[in-house]
Amino acid sequence: MELKNAAAVCLISLFSATLVVLIARSLDSQAAARLEPQLANIVEELRALRGQGGIAAAPSASTTAETVNDGLVVYYFHSNTRCPTCRSIQSQAQETVQTCFSSQLGNGKVIWKIVNYEQPAAKPLATKFEIQIPVVVLAEMKDGQVQNWKRLDKVWALVGDKPAFTKYVRGEIERMLVPEGRPTMPQGEESKAPISTDESMPFQGLPTIPIPR
Repeated sequence: MELKNAAAVCLISLFSATLVVLIARSLDSQAAARLEPQLANIVEELRALRGQGGIAAAPSASTTAETVNDGLVVYYFHSNTRCPTCRSIQSQAQETVQTCFSSQLGNGKVIWKIVNYEQPAAKPLATKFEIQIPVVVLAEMKDGQVQNWKRLDKVWALVGDKPAFTKYVRGEIERMLVPEGRPTMPQGEESKAPISTDESMPFQGLPTIPIPR
Protein backbone atom coordinates (compact mmCIF):
# COMPACT_ATOMS: atom_id res chain seq x y z
CA MET A 1 0.00 0.00 0.00
CA GLU A 2 2.88 2.39 0.75
CA LEU A 3 4.24 1.77 -2.72
CA LYS A 4 0.84 2.59 -4.21
CA ASN A 5 0.65 5.81 -2.19
CA ALA A 6 4.13 6.82 -3.29
CA ALA A 7 3.19 6.20 -6.89
CA ALA A 8 0.09 8.35 -6.42
CA VAL A 9 2.23 11.23 -5.10
CA CYS A 10 4.46 11.01 -8.17
CA LEU A 11 1.40 10.91 -10.37
CA ILE A 12 0.03 14.07 -8.77
CA SER A 13 3.25 15.98 -9.43
CA LEU A 14 3.68 14.69 -12.96
CA PHE A 15 0.04 15.22 -13.89
CA SER A 16 0.00 18.78 -12.54
CA ALA A 17 3.21 19.81 -14.27
CA THR A 18 2.20 18.25 -17.58
CA LEU A 19 -1.23 19.87 -17.45
CA VAL A 20 0.20 23.34 -16.90
CA VAL A 21 2.82 23.08 -19.63
CA LEU A 22 0.51 21.63 -22.29
CA ILE A 23 -2.55 23.79 -21.73
CA ALA A 24 -0.97 27.13 -20.86
CA ARG A 25 0.39 27.37 -24.42
CA SER A 26 -3.12 27.35 -25.87
CA LEU A 27 -4.99 29.52 -23.35
CA ASP A 28 -5.25 33.26 -22.96
CA SER A 29 -4.35 34.86 -19.61
CA GLN A 30 -7.97 34.90 -18.41
CA ALA A 31 -8.48 31.19 -19.12
CA ALA A 32 -5.11 30.32 -17.60
CA ALA A 33 -6.08 32.14 -14.39
CA ARG A 34 -9.29 30.15 -14.32
CA LEU A 35 -7.30 26.94 -14.68
CA GLU A 36 -5.17 27.51 -11.55
CA PRO A 37 -7.90 26.82 -8.95
CA GLN A 38 -9.19 23.94 -11.07
CA LEU A 39 -5.74 22.36 -11.00
CA ALA A 40 -5.65 22.73 -7.22
CA ASN A 41 -8.98 20.89 -7.04
CA ILE A 42 -7.59 18.05 -9.14
CA VAL A 43 -4.63 17.68 -6.79
CA GLU A 44 -7.00 17.51 -3.81
CA GLU A 45 -9.11 14.91 -5.60
CA LEU A 46 -6.09 12.72 -6.24
CA ARG A 47 -4.97 13.08 -2.62
CA ALA A 48 -8.43 12.02 -1.44
CA LEU A 49 -8.36 9.01 -3.72
CA ARG A 50 -4.94 8.09 -2.39
CA GLY A 51 -6.30 8.26 1.15
CA GLN A 52 -9.06 5.85 0.18
CA GLY A 53 -6.52 3.21 -0.77
CA GLY A 54 -5.54 4.01 -4.31
CA ILE A 55 -6.79 5.28 -7.63
CA ALA A 56 -9.36 3.28 -9.50
CA ALA A 57 -8.44 2.16 -12.96
CA ALA A 58 -10.74 2.78 -15.87
CA PRO A 59 -12.44 -0.28 -17.34
CA SER A 60 -10.95 -1.41 -20.63
CA ALA A 61 -14.46 -1.85 -22.05
CA SER A 62 -14.66 1.89 -22.70
CA THR A 63 -11.90 1.72 -25.30
CA THR A 64 -13.42 2.05 -28.77
CA ALA A 65 -10.70 2.97 -31.25
CA GLU A 66 -12.30 1.41 -34.33
CA THR A 67 -11.93 3.34 -37.59
CA VAL A 68 -14.78 5.60 -38.69
CA ASN A 69 -15.27 6.01 -42.44
CA ASP A 70 -17.04 9.37 -42.66
CA GLY A 71 -18.32 11.99 -40.24
CA LEU A 72 -17.11 14.18 -37.41
CA VAL A 73 -15.87 12.09 -34.50
CA VAL A 74 -15.97 13.70 -31.06
CA TYR A 75 -13.44 11.73 -29.02
CA TYR A 76 -13.02 11.78 -25.29
CA PHE A 77 -9.58 10.37 -24.49
CA HIS A 78 -8.90 9.17 -20.96
CA SER A 79 -6.14 7.24 -19.24
CA ASN A 80 -6.17 4.25 -16.93
CA THR A 81 -6.34 6.70 -14.02
CA ARG A 82 -9.67 8.47 -13.61
CA CYS A 83 -10.17 11.47 -11.31
CA PRO A 84 -13.54 13.21 -10.71
CA THR A 85 -12.53 16.18 -12.88
CA CYS A 86 -11.65 13.89 -15.79
CA ARG A 87 -15.03 12.18 -15.45
CA SER A 88 -16.75 15.58 -15.32
CA ILE A 89 -15.10 16.62 -18.59
CA GLN A 90 -16.33 13.39 -20.16
CA SER A 91 -19.90 13.74 -18.89
CA GLN A 92 -20.21 17.43 -19.84
CA ALA A 93 -18.79 16.84 -23.31
CA GLN A 94 -21.09 13.87 -23.87
CA GLU A 95 -24.10 15.83 -22.65
CA THR A 96 -23.23 18.70 -25.00
CA VAL A 97 -23.00 16.36 -27.99
CA GLN A 98 -26.20 14.49 -27.16
CA THR A 99 -28.19 17.65 -26.44
CA CYS A 100 -26.95 19.99 -29.16
CA PHE A 101 -26.30 17.51 -31.97
CA SER A 102 -28.94 14.82 -31.50
CA SER A 103 -30.01 14.86 -35.15
CA GLN A 104 -26.40 14.63 -36.37
CA LEU A 105 -25.83 11.71 -34.00
CA GLY A 106 -28.88 10.03 -35.47
CA ASN A 107 -27.77 10.33 -39.09
CA GLY A 108 -24.11 9.54 -38.41
CA LYS A 109 -22.77 12.99 -39.24
CA VAL A 110 -21.46 13.22 -35.66
CA ILE A 111 -20.06 10.24 -33.75
CA TRP A 112 -19.26 10.20 -30.03
CA LYS A 113 -16.42 7.92 -28.93
CA ILE A 114 -14.66 7.25 -25.63
CA VAL A 115 -11.10 5.95 -25.94
CA ASN A 116 -8.52 4.89 -23.37
CA TYR A 117 -5.35 6.31 -24.88
CA GLU A 118 -3.16 4.05 -22.76
CA GLN A 119 -4.52 0.93 -24.45
CA PRO A 120 -2.34 -0.49 -27.28
CA ALA A 121 -5.18 -0.28 -29.82
CA ALA A 122 -5.46 3.48 -29.27
CA LYS A 123 -1.74 4.25 -29.59
CA PRO A 124 -1.90 5.40 -33.26
CA LEU A 125 -4.67 7.90 -32.45
CA ALA A 126 -2.94 9.08 -29.28
CA THR A 127 0.25 9.69 -31.26
CA LYS A 128 -1.51 11.49 -34.10
CA PHE A 129 -3.47 13.78 -31.79
CA GLU A 130 -0.50 14.25 -29.40
CA ILE A 131 -2.51 13.02 -26.41
CA GLN A 132 -0.73 13.17 -23.06
CA ILE A 133 -3.64 13.93 -20.71
CA PRO A 134 -7.41 13.29 -20.83
CA VAL A 135 -8.98 15.63 -23.36
CA VAL A 136 -11.66 16.08 -26.05
CA VAL A 137 -10.59 15.85 -29.70
CA LEU A 138 -12.62 16.58 -32.85
CA ALA A 139 -11.64 14.59 -35.94
CA GLU A 140 -13.16 15.03 -39.40
CA MET A 141 -13.12 11.67 -41.19
CA LYS A 142 -13.34 11.01 -44.94
CA ASP A 143 -13.00 7.51 -46.43
CA GLY A 144 -11.53 6.27 -43.17
CA GLN A 145 -8.81 8.95 -43.04
CA VAL A 146 -8.48 11.95 -40.74
CA GLN A 147 -8.89 15.06 -42.88
CA ASN A 148 -8.82 17.64 -40.11
CA TRP A 149 -8.66 17.57 -36.32
CA LYS A 150 -8.55 19.83 -33.28
CA ARG A 151 -7.77 19.10 -29.64
CA LEU A 152 -9.95 21.07 -27.22
CA ASP A 153 -7.44 21.79 -24.47
CA LYS A 154 -9.60 24.56 -22.98
CA VAL A 155 -12.03 22.01 -21.52
CA TRP A 156 -9.70 21.83 -18.52
CA ALA A 157 -10.05 25.54 -17.82
CA LEU A 158 -13.82 25.57 -18.37
CA VAL A 159 -14.94 22.36 -16.67
CA GLY A 160 -15.94 24.30 -13.55
CA ASP A 161 -18.19 26.62 -15.62
CA LYS A 162 -20.75 24.40 -17.35
CA PRO A 163 -22.39 27.08 -19.56
CA ALA A 164 -18.98 28.25 -20.80
CA PHE A 165 -17.86 24.63 -21.28
CA THR A 166 -20.96 23.84 -23.34
CA LYS A 167 -20.62 27.00 -25.43
CA TYR A 168 -16.96 26.25 -26.17
CA VAL A 169 -17.44 22.60 -27.15
CA ARG A 170 -20.61 23.33 -29.14
CA GLY A 171 -18.95 26.20 -31.01
CA GLU A 172 -15.92 24.15 -31.97
CA ILE A 173 -18.10 21.28 -33.23
CA GLU A 174 -20.25 23.66 -35.26
CA ARG A 175 -17.16 25.18 -36.87
CA MET A 176 -15.96 21.72 -37.89
CA LEU A 177 -19.36 20.86 -39.35
CA VAL A 178 -19.60 23.97 -41.57
CA PRO A 179 -18.10 23.35 -45.03
CA GLU A 180 -15.00 25.43 -45.69
CA GLY A 181 -15.72 28.67 -47.48
CA ARG A 182 -19.41 28.75 -46.55
CA PRO A 183 -19.85 31.02 -43.51
CA THR A 184 -23.11 30.59 -41.67
CA MET A 185 -25.71 33.39 -41.42
CA PRO A 186 -27.99 33.37 -38.35
CA GLN A 187 -31.63 32.67 -39.07
CA GLY A 188 -33.47 35.85 -39.98
CA GLU A 189 -30.31 37.71 -40.96
CA GLU A 190 -30.86 37.06 -44.68
CA SER A 191 -33.35 39.94 -44.83
CA LYS A 192 -30.70 42.28 -43.43
CA ALA A 193 -28.28 41.75 -46.28
CA PRO A 194 -27.00 45.09 -47.64
CA ILE A 195 -28.56 46.45 -50.83
CA SER A 196 -26.17 47.30 -53.63
CA THR A 197 -25.72 50.99 -54.30
CA ASP A 198 -23.72 50.47 -57.48
CA GLU A 199 -25.11 53.06 -59.92
CA SER A 200 -23.84 51.07 -62.90
CA MET A 201 -26.51 48.42 -62.27
CA PRO A 202 -30.01 49.29 -63.58
CA PHE A 203 -32.87 49.41 -61.10
CA GLN A 204 -35.11 46.43 -61.84
CA GLY A 205 -38.91 46.43 -61.94
CA LEU A 206 -39.81 49.97 -63.07
CA PRO A 207 -40.46 51.02 -66.73
CA THR A 208 -38.09 53.43 -68.39
CA ILE A 209 -39.71 56.85 -68.79
CA PRO A 210 -38.30 58.95 -71.65
CA ILE A 211 -37.23 62.43 -70.64
CA PRO A 212 -38.37 65.20 -73.07
CA ARG A 213 -35.61 67.23 -74.59
